[in-house]
Amino acid sequence: MKYNFLVALLVVLGAAPTHAQLTLEQAISPKKAEQYVRAVPRSELDAYLLKHGAPYSYEDGRTSNVGLTAATSHTEYAWRLDGKEVFYSYVKAFRSDITPPPACSVDAPADKALRDSECVKSIVNFAECHLFVFDSNRKLVAVQPLNIPQPDYLVAKPSCFDVHAMAPAKVVKNGMLIVASYYDSRWTCMAGQECASDNPAALPDPLYKTAFLVRFNKDADGKLILTQDDHCLKPLNNYSTIVRARKALEEMKCN
Repeated sequence: MKYNFLVALLVVLGAAPTHAQLTLEQAISPKKAEQYVRAVPRSELDAYLLKHGAPYSYEDGRTSNVGLTAATSHTEYAWRLDGKEVFYSYVKAFRSDITPPPACSVDAPADKALRDSECVKSIVNFAECHLFVFDSNRKLVAVQPLNIPQPDYLVAKPSCFDVHAMAPAKVVKNGMLIVASYYDSRWTCMAGQECASDNPAALPDPLYKTAFLVRFNKDADGKLILTQDDHCLKPLNNYSTIVRARKALEEMKCN
């Protein structure tokens, strides 16, 4: 009787996972997670931004600071790793380099070359999303850039715009899925309207989406290591939902 009951219970709940998982911490609501992350000392972020950010200096001496070219929203969540430690996520977009896009090269084909003003705009507008992870002491313990390779359909650099979904990968051990949008960094105008680069409500057109797989691991010293897995989830995959990204991972038989 006990055996039959156990079998029935497994059928209802689903077979137990064969490996540890990264899971959302249900006891900590997104609102509480947001409050927690917002209370992190600015020094925890500023030190990283100062080291890895790339301010752009104009010829007239003006400087365009980092972290001002893109906004991410609703990325503060609590996560439990291996059923033990709790970590908090936050995604911030900032300019991580000032390398001009290929279209600004002297070797660029005439039909794809950018003017000098467009090259400046594509650098100033560029931002790369970064996944920041904090521990239960509000210490920054790991950062992973969400790298978007240069696609053929963009003239300038692919600039991260926003994060639309974050969830456990489930089928991949200690994996996190992030769906983000990006656009051509030359963009400064709303669709069908006059240029509105100073309007924070303006949306890029077109706006592309893709999914990232970030693996959570520990090194020999117990330090958290984040890795973007481009083998299991190819870059520029155009997956706009967590469900589609999970299906792709299942098809790839990644674990």
